[in-house]
Amino acid sequence: MAPALRLGVAAVVWLTLLAVGIGFAADLLVLRQASATVFLLLELGVAPALLARPMRASRFALVALVSGLSAVVLTGITMAASHVWQPGWLMVAVVVATVVMLSIGTVRAVRDLRATRLPGSADDHEEARGGSAGELPWAALGTVVGLALVVVASYLVRGDPSRGGLFSVEGPLWWLGLAVLAATTVAAYATRRSPALPLLAMSGVVVLSQAVAYGTPTMVSAARHVGVVDSIRVNGGTTTGVDIFQSWAGLFSGVAWVADVAGIRDVMVIATWWPVMITPLIGLAATVLARRFIGHDGRAWFAGALFALTITLNTIYFSPQSLGTVLALCVAALALGARLPATSTRDLSGRVGPLRLAAILGLGCTLAVTHQISPYLAVAALVVFVVFGLVRPWWLPVLVLVPAVGWAVANRSVLGTFLIPSAFGNVFDNAAPPSRPDATLGTSVTNLIAFGTPAALLVLIGLAALVVLLVGPRDRRTWALVLAAASPVSLIIATNYGAEGIFRVTLFAAPWLCILAAQLPYERLLRPFGDRARQVGVGLLAVVVVLVLAVNVYGNTALDWNRVASKDTTLATEAFEEQAAPGSALLIPGNGNATPGGRTANYLQLQYVTREALGGYADTSDSYDAVADERQLTSKFVTGWTGGGDYYVLVSDVMGAYDERYGFQSYDDFEELSAAFAADGRWEAVTTSPTATLYVLSDPDAARG
Repeated sequence: MAPALRLGVAAVVWLTLLAVGIGFAADLLVLRQASATVFLLLELGVAPALLARPMRASRFALVALVSGLSAVVLTGITMAASHVWQPGWLMVAVVVATVVMLSIGTVRAVRDLRATRLPGSADDHEEARGGSAGELPWAALGTVVGLALVVVASYLVRGDPSRGGLFSVEGPLWWLGLAVLAATTVAAYATRRSPALPLLAMSGVVVLSQAVAYGTPTMVSAARHVGVVDSIRVNGGTTTGVDIFQSWAGLFSGVAWVADVAGIRDVMVIATWWPVMITPLIGLAATVLARRFIGHDGRAWFAGALFALTITLNTIYFSPQSLGTVLALCVAALALGARLPATSTRDLSGRVGPLRLAAILGLGCTLAVTHQISPYLAVAALVVFVVFGLVRPWWLPVLVLVPAVGWAVANRSVLGTFLIPSAFGNVFDNAAPPSRPDATLGTSVTNLIAFGTPAALLVLIGLAALVVLLVGPRDRRTWALVLAAASPVSLIIATNYGAEGIFRVTLFAAPWLCILAAQLPYERLLRPFGDRARQVGVGLLAVVVVLVLAVNVYGNTALDWNRVASKDTTLATEAFEEQAAPGSALLIPGNGNATPGGRTANYLQLQYVTREALGGYADTSDSYDAVADERQLTSKFVTGWTGGGDYYVLVSDVMGAYDERYGFQSYDDFEELSAAFAADGRWEAVTTSPTATLYVLSDPDAARG
């Protein structure tokens, strides 16, 4: 990084710290919330990174972001596990340390800037130069224009999800924004400029659109993660042994610290915008990792973006898995060393130095307290590279494995449903996707396409990787990548991981396959076109970029109708958890996966009763009787669940959408059922909104009658 760029980065952090100070001193809540959150989640690692020796901009950004997030997680889990919850004092200590380090980094940058202006000196060459001095930075401008168009278009269609998903309601402005980003990417490759900015923007443009348009997390599951954060804030720490989220609460503890310092009451705000930060970070981490194998910057960026754009089978949302993916990629990048791929196999396996080992240990500890399986899948890949002599010392994987095993042993009481002896070695059953025995209808075509197209794209990437293996140099680096891609199969050998093992296998196999695919010798394949080879290559690249972006758009948004919990629904569950007495129960007259429950600290005192727990779904034929169905559900509910509290029921549009998409019952039948609850005088409305209504049972004894 050139000194001017380092100085500019330092200036941004200084301005953020100034905003934090003003926000606290003047009691400006909005300024405090924005500046403190940005500082802790995005800028905490900048000052330490400035003290390191100058590095590439991409590597600097990754080091700063990941080290900062790791510090937030380790700080939060230390307070939460020890129940010494002092967020304010720790924030003061962090700010003081940052000011000291930032001052040193600023002075160094100023000194280096003066030195580069002396006669005979020259700026550091950057990996991502936009062109010669004085040339218009059109790649950056194209990226900004594309993002601006997307944001404006998404703002104009704010509201609840529709049947067709976000892409079906976006106007021409949105599609123009995507076209600008795609065209900027292709033009950058065609003119031999860096595609870094447009590719990073493309990797996060869809989740950005969803955050702007919906203003709520794109996955219902995010709500229960927010509930863990709220529980930590209220109780001053974790409640281990209760559930797996409280035991592996690294991310949640860190975010709880951020929320307390920033004064954010509803963490759903952070959950909504988390994918906008983490998705491009995944692409950046994958790119830096790809540079360990690919000497060409453009190909490395393509590999990283390809991975970030093709992981819609594992939807990125506010979850430990999202952070675990980034950390695992960074551990691999650190272990494989910083040099570009050497031409001599003798120079491939440099020994990792003490500082790098310490960084791997730190990230290993962060992984251990954040996610259950990511450390082990990272270790599986590292073992492959140790065997091929690409990682030294040989015991390096222990730095990740030991913290993970230690934390798992300490929390073994909550692992019963994940470590089933009968599942060991049962590969085919473990690899099977989740089954739905209660479904009475077929899965919708939309669902099949939404999961099928990303899967098909991964198959194409795998075929490209196979071509590289067949026609390229079959050296130890290539074979190591192939076996690293196969190493996640170890997960489904050991467990079915709650019927989600196959999704995690594809997630951790994909980066290695993308790195292989990016090495496709297209120059050799285009030789028959002679002088037109370059033009044909650019045309094929444009087709690939459009195809991958289209799959990302469809895979991320086609299921919005049944994935995204409307604001009405999240407010209804919040009302239940805040108003209901301990021991109360909420009936979900549909599939439980469609309800954003457990979103407050009170979730441990309340019960969510799903339809499956009451015997499944009624007859979905033309003879369906919604009134009789409602009466039976109410009776089973009040007689089967006694916790000493009140009885509630929630009906919401997203519940009906989920049930129809996954074949449990038709949306029309669910609407009839909703009307039956509304007409039953025993149920009194607590909160009413256009898409969700919360009821409380006025006379449980009469219902048992």
